Amino acid sequence: YHFRKFSNDGQFLICFSRNCQNLIVYRHSCLSYCSKGINCDNQDEFPIKGQKFEGHFSQLYSLNLACGSELICKDFFLVTDCNCYGIFATATTPDSDPPARRGAIPNIPSMEKITLYLVRLADGTIMDERKFHNDFIHLAHNAGVFMYDDFVSILSVRYQSIHVLQIRKAGMFVDVQT
Repeated sequence: YHFRKFSNDGQFLICFSRNCQNLIVYRHSCLSYCSKGINCDNQDEFPIKGQKFEGHFSQLYSLNLACGSELICKDFFLVTDCNCYGIFATATTPDSDPPARRGAIPNIPSMEKITLYLVRLADGTIMDERKFHNDFIHLAHNAGVFMYDDFVSILSVRYQSIHVLQIRKAGMFVDVQT
């Protein structure tokens, strides 16, 4: 697995499968332990279950987000202020010499398909998605996607535009302005 980070409230551990096709979410489960001795530094007394990852985390779900030539961008993850939804991205490998397209700036790489997913973190339901075709968005470390309150701004480098979306409480992207 690729461990990404905890959600802002610390409830969910966000991970991606080794092949970058699946989103895997864990919830921290408290391990209760009681020692009967005065000397608690003895490692032999600590239960075997507590020495394993599964003793501290339980998998909530595994969700296939990417298919075909798409991969999950493992350096991209945004969470809403209410900690209900996470935004994840999948994309194809950039083409450094893409064909010319109307409205596109020449000599800018292009990804055949970029998809942003709005996922309810508690149960892994994909609430909404937004697709961008033959475009280039800097996804690594959230460089081209910004969030403020319930607004998401997406910088399209190839078409020199900014897409502003609002995330509704019901769990959907709504176009505000481009």
